[in-house]
Amino acid sequence: MKIIIVGSYLPRKCGIATFTHDLYKSLIREGHEVHILAISDKSERQFPKEVQRVIPRNESQYYTQAGHWINSQYDACIIQHEFGIFGGESGAYIQRLIDQVSVPLVVNLHTVLMNPSTPEKLIIQQFGKKADHLTVMTNRAIEMLKSVYEIPESKISLIPHGVPTFKITQQSAKEILGFTGKKVMLSFGLIGRSKGFETAIEAVAQVNDPTFLYVILGATHPNVVQEEGEKYRNQLIQLAADKGLSGKVLFIDRYVNDEWLEIYLKACDIYVTPYPNENQISSGTLSFAMGAGAAVISTPYWYAKDLLQKNRGLLFDFNQADQLAACIQQLLDNPTLLDQYRKNALIQGNKMSWPNVAKKQTVLLQKLSKQNKTLKKQGTTLKSNPALFNVEQRFPAHANPYKSLLK
Repeated sequence: MKIIIVGSYLPRKCGIATFTHDLYKSLIREGHEVHILAISDKSERQFPKEVQRVIPRNESQYYTQAGHWINSQYDACIIQHEFGIFGGESGAYIQRLIDQVSVPLVVNLHTVLMNPSTPEKLIIQQFGKKADHLTVMTNRAIEMLKSVYEIPESKISLIPHGVPTFKITQQSAKEILGFTGKKVMLSFGLIGRSKGFETAIEAVAQVNDPTFLYVILGATHPNVVQEEGEKYRNQLIQLAADKGLSGKVLFIDRYVNDEWLEIYLKACDIYVTPYPNENQISSGTLSFAMGAGAAVISTPYWYAKDLLQKNRGLLFDFNQADQLAACIQQLLDNPTLLDQYRKNALIQGNKMSWPNVAKKQTVLLQKLSKQNKTLKKQGTTLKSNPALFNVEQRFPAHANPYKSLLK
C-alpha cells in the first residue's frame, strides 16, 4: 500500500514530528511505501528524502492543492492532528485538505479536549464527518469523542502510542552514563512551563537516599526560547540550588536522538511526569518510559490515569510535592515493590511497541481500502471525489513551496 502521512516532521523539534517519523519507520517495516507531507513552520533547514511535499503552515491555498495531489499519488492518508500544527484559527486550514481527499483517510488525534472552544469542536466534528476513521490512544478519548463531539463509536479505534524496542540492559545503560550505583529518576522532553518540574524538584528535596539522582533531560522548547530565552530553565536551576540539591538534580540540555534516549530511559529506575494539567490525552514520554520498564509516578492527567491502571504506576495529586516525595521514598525503601512496578510497566509497554502499532494501522487501512473498492464497484465511494482535473496543473512540482528544503 502506498501511504502518505501528514504532520510536522524532523528536523522539527516537537513530539508530533518524532511520532510521525516513528510511525513512518514502522510502516516501512510492514512493507508499505510511505512518504511524508510535512507542515512547516519555517524552522526546518532541510527535510529528509521521505518528505515529498511541504505545506507552509499559514498558506491556506496549499492545503487544498495538497488534497488533490494526495488523490493522484496515494492509496491512503494518515493525518497526525494537534491544533497547533496547522494554520488558521485553531488549526482550521487542515479542513481544506480533508475536504479534497478521496482516498481512505485516517486522522490520528493527539489531543481531545473535554471543554473545547467552538472552533476546536467544529474541527473535530468535521473530522468525524469527512474522515473515514479516527484513531485515539486511550479509551477516555473514545468516550469524549462520543459524548462531547457526537461522533459514532463505529468511526473510532484505539491504537496506542507506539514505543521503541529497547535492546540495551539497565546495567549497561547506567555504566555508559556514569550512573552505576545510583537510583535514577528521570523526566525528559522539551522544557517548558507546562511540565511541572518545580513540583518534582521540591519533592526531591524531601527524598532521603544518598544514592538518589533526578535527571531532567531535554532542550528548552524552541517556542519558549524564542519568547524568553533560557529564563525558565535558569529558574529551575536556581530552585534546585536554593533547595541544596547540588549533585542530586542533574540538568542535561540536549535534544537527544533515539539511540541516546534509549540509553537514558533504560538507565532510569523511576520515571516521573509531574504535569499540572488534567486535559492531556496522550504523552509520548510516558509511553516510552513504560516501554523501557521504568516504575512510573505521575499526576492524574487523563492519559496517565488510563495507562497506569492495574498497578502499572503510581499517581499523585497535581502540584503536590509532598505526595510525590512519599511515592518516591516508598519505591526507594521497598526494592521488591519497585521491581514489581517496573515489570508491570514493561508488560504494558511491550503491547505498545511500534511493530504492534504498525500492524494495527495496517489492518485498519486495509479494511478501509477494501470498503472503498467495494463502494466504487457499486458506483459510489466513501467520499465524493472532486479531483476531476489535471492535478499537476493545480499543484505542479515547480510550485511546491519550500522545494529547496527537500533532499
